[in-house]
Amino acid sequence: MSLLESIISHQILLQRNASSEVKDLAPFISQMRDEVKRQVLLFGDDSRTAARLTIMLRELEQALNGITSEWYEKLLADARELSDYEVNWNVKTLATNVNANFVTPAAEQVWAATTFAPLELSEKPVDFVSLISGWRQTEVNRLVMGVKSGFVQGMTTRQIVNNVVGPGGLADISERNAATVIRTALAHVSNEARQQVYAQNNDIIAKYEWISTLDSRTSAVCRSRDSMQYEIGKGPLPPAHPNCRSSTAPVISSEFDFLDKGAKRAARGADGGQQVSADTTYYEFLKQQPAWFQDEALGPVRGKIFRNSGITPEEFRVISVDGFGRPLTLKEMAELDKRVADYLKGD
Repeated sequence: MSLLESIISHQILLQRNASSEVKDLAPFISQMRDEVKRQVLLFGDDSRTAARLTIMLRELEQALNGITSEWYEKLLADARELSDYEVNWNVKTLATNVNANFVTPAAEQVWAATTFAPLELSEKPVDFVSLISGWRQTEVNRLVMGVKSGFVQGMTTRQIVNNVVGPGGLADISERNAATVIRTALAHVSNEARQQVYAQNNDIIAKYEWISTLDSRTSAVCRSRDSMQYEIGKGPLPPAHPNCRSSTAPVISSEFDFLDKGAKRAARGADGGQQVSADTTYYEFLKQQPAWFQDEALGPVRGKIFRNSGITPEEFRVISVDGFGRPLTLKEMAELDKRVADYLKGD
């Protein structure tokens, strides 16, 4: 197995690890649901006063904070363990495939970089600790305010319980948001560990390459960055957005021998799973897919432009997003390339 193939296979295992971590969340969410139900039903439908409600809401908030604090500490410990593992795995894999001596960065150094390096998920970057602690604050507030709102609206306790923790209730939103935080946070941990290995061995690793998942669910920013190469410490890193599945691979300096000839990468096109050349970019992969698949990935209008305007896959990549990875509108794309404008006029 080549270096790139090893890294891509490992990325699949990392996604499975994140799914396992999401499953570990279930008991905490269940405790939160039970606590809301217990306190609301205990409050009852009689003798409702503002003073009693204030006390109950305060106690509910304290209880939920305690539960989410346990979840936070567990995720933090698991993330630290993953960070240490990722450093060692990357160094070992590099040493197996490249004829060179690699340096293993100190675990404390890598963890410090992981916790302080910002995740550029939007126009307002957030650090790792703020990402996972922010979920606690947001979701505790969501459930407490849901309970408060129910009482203010005159709902019965049963109605409040159903709205907050019943099927389709607010707790379901909290659970989905937590799953997103977990997947995004662990993606940051693994990619930052890999980046620290690159930086520690920059005499051997010249650059790094962005590796996106080749399927119809890949985001615009990840489609545009796939196969792009960046200077170590200067380019963007995954995750590019919540639930990002992208990763990176080292670009080895030409003076070193390494096993990457004939490398393949996994793709999931219209005909299901397949193996394509490691040199295949996202838009080259997409060009080989049928129209319905292209439309599913890009949207119907962009799909038609991609197929019929005469623009090459690389040209389409360039005009799809701005320098910050923000997807451009059709109007903005037309301003960048006359062929898009001409096609839109004639469509």
